[in-house]
Amino acid sequence: MNTAGSETPAPVTIAIAPDELSAHVTIEGTMRLVTGSLPKETRRAALDTATAHAAATGRSVLVNARDANGSWQLVINPAGVVRAAGAEDTGGAAPKRRRRRVGLLVGGGVLSVAVVAGLGATVVHFLPGEGPPQPTEDGDGPSHTLDARPAPPGFGEEARWRLTMRPDTQPDVAPDESAAAFIDPEGQLVVVGEDGEEKWSADLPLDPEGVEGRPRFVRQEDGYGIALVDAGNLWQWSPQGDRSDPVELPEDANVVFAGTAPLVLSGDEAFVPAQGELEQVELPGDSGAMVADGQRVLTAVAHGPWNWVTPDGTSTEVEPTPPEGAGELDEVLTAREEYVIVRWSAAEGDGVVLAVHDSGDGSVVAATGTTTGEIADARWVEGASVAAYGPVVVDLAEGDATTVSGFEPANATGDVVYGSTGGVPVAVDAEGEPREMEDGAARPWGLVDGRAVVVADGDLYALSPE
Repeated sequence: MNTAGSETPAPVTIAIAPDELSAHVTIEGTMRLVTGSLPKETRRAALDTATAHAAATGRSVLVNARDANGSWQLVINPAGVVRAAGAEDTGGAAPKRRRRRVGLLVGGGVLSVAVVAGLGATVVHFLPGEGPPQPTEDGDGPSHTLDARPAPPGFGEEARWRLTMRPDTQPDVAPDESAAAFIDPEGQLVVVGEDGEEKWSADLPLDPEGVEGRPRFVRQEDGYGIALVDAGNLWQWSPQGDRSDPVELPEDANVVFAGTAPLVLSGDEAFVPAQGELEQVELPGDSGAMVADGQRVLTAVAHGPWNWVTPDGTSTEVEPTPPEGAGELDEVLTAREEYVIVRWSAAEGDGVVLAVHDSGDGSVVAATGTTTGEIADARWVEGASVAAYGPVVVDLAEGDATTVSGFEPANATGDVVYGSTGGVPVAVDAEGEPREMEDGAARPWGLVDGRAVVVADGDLYALSPE
């Protein structure tokens, strides 16, 4: 009888989704879905699943892994060692312990506090996207070409600039399209301008592996600075790159970046950072804090008006204007700095009216009739002039709303919402017209000077419009 080490490895398939936040792991014909809040967490979760199977059966497994950029073969032995197929098996090594993650709420969705669980692995060759940083070309003008994955609709493969990021990190783009921020391979925080030239950089005061989420542009008095979160602190840099003292976070803190400033939630309490400390904001009644803009916090209850509250206790109530065809206010669904999304009961029939309200005065920006089922478990994504709540696409500039049947939004940039319909990736314009995307096409993180900022093979590109 063959030993476990000499048997033909059992096959396992790992298919990583284009957004790299989920993967399907197929073992002995059974498919399992794993997810992660970052690409590296998705890959680790997928590897943990395959590693656990190898340990449980006492047999090595052959992993056929693929993502939007290609496919790889890996072998995981029962001791938890991951290596490229065909590489020498160096035997077992001690499992690595996973770190505990701080809670983040991004755009109203919760990334739960959790331990990245599962068996560790000594990685000889990791999954696609885990390799060393790609070299960066030199030169001026649109001399860089995106060839690792298709460009999004409306943008060509030619890039104004290309920069290399630290593996498994994510960028951010300033709301005014003036800059992009990322962590480079040396672990420095870097902010670049429209031409890709460095505006400033700074050594991180923490291990880059300890950064939770990605760098975030936050509004300050003289422009946009940067905020970073680790397991116990909120770090901030000025628009010029000067770092302030860290703000210590409560043990159970969640940090919200739904607005242009960080909001810290701890239990039923809400705080905003000020002068190196957390300043508590008193919440009216039973309301909950949702968004911070640097000076005020938007609070709301499920079935009533919302309030803008300042740390000194000043509170301004905003009563939403009922949209045409609406009856009673049914539920405040979510909020951003400029908009509050409300579901109203229909004045007639069993339907509902979904309305986008101005967060400052409660006026109706756009509204449309829909059903509770169509917008159940929906999320709000927002670009410069277009947004979506589930299948409802909103033209923020014109005040129109269109339902795109079956559409599931992922993100919005400029005047386009990106997502999928029936599993097919699409880009939807403000009029609700979907345009099918190539399989694995990059989705922009934002625009810098009208160019789409995308990620491919660990590099950051600024793609020029077609």
